[in-house]
Amino acid sequence: MKNLDAIFDNRLLAALPREEYERLSPHLELVRLIPGKILYNVGDAVRYAYFPKGGMVSLLSTTESGRTIEIGMVGNEGMTGIPIILRCDAAPYQVMVQLAGNAQRVKRDALKAEFNRGGRLQELLLRYTHALLTQIAQSAACNRFHTVEARLCRWLLVSRDRVQTDTLHLTQEFLSYMLGVPRTSVTAVARQLQERRLISYRRGKIVILDRTGIEVASCECYRLVREEIKCLLAA
Repeated sequence: MKNLDAIFDNRLLAALPREEYERLSPHLELVRLIPGKILYNVGDAVRYAYFPKGGMVSLLSTTESGRTIEIGMVGNEGMTGIPIILRCDAAPYQVMVQLAGNAQRVKRDALKAEFNRGGRLQELLLRYTHALLTQIAQSAACNRFHTVEARLCRWLLVSRDRVQTDTLHLTQEFLSYMLGVPRTSVTAVARQLQERRLISYRRGKIVILDRTGIEVASCECYRLVREEIKCLLAA
């Protein structure tokens, strides 16, 4: 159905053959993703899968002491609700809306029924699961070994790719939450990037001024995860 891609915003749904999409379509519900909304908490029953059309969703890991860090991002290249296709009932991490947008939501049983047919949807979601696991593994290495500046730049690039705009409405408090670092660290790095004219930052709004410069300042994790997603969608 590649010649009909323009109809869709979610790239997994866009890659489905017409017949499979038409079977799934009656079960899809358009919903709004509101920043800060929790789609699942750890241990929640996963009753819906979400296929973002825009915006971005974060996968978050939290310690017993309450410290939180982002371990993955989902935009219009993917979906939330992987436990459904793995025949698990509970969410292993918190899933929170990060950037506003719309999504197609589908109930667990409807998704499982189409997945179990063994068609293109099954192939795409299994490949996407592999890409997501790659992203989570790379995030673990990135969070451990790379500087706050490199990680912030990677985060900005990934966000920009998902929402297709250089303007991101984000507070430093939210960024520190995502990166798992003190707010003062984010403030210092954002100031340095602004002094180098790579970004402008004001009142919860970041504008990427020099994408090439941000890519140079980022770590290799951005490129590695981007290539994995390209392979997924090209197959």
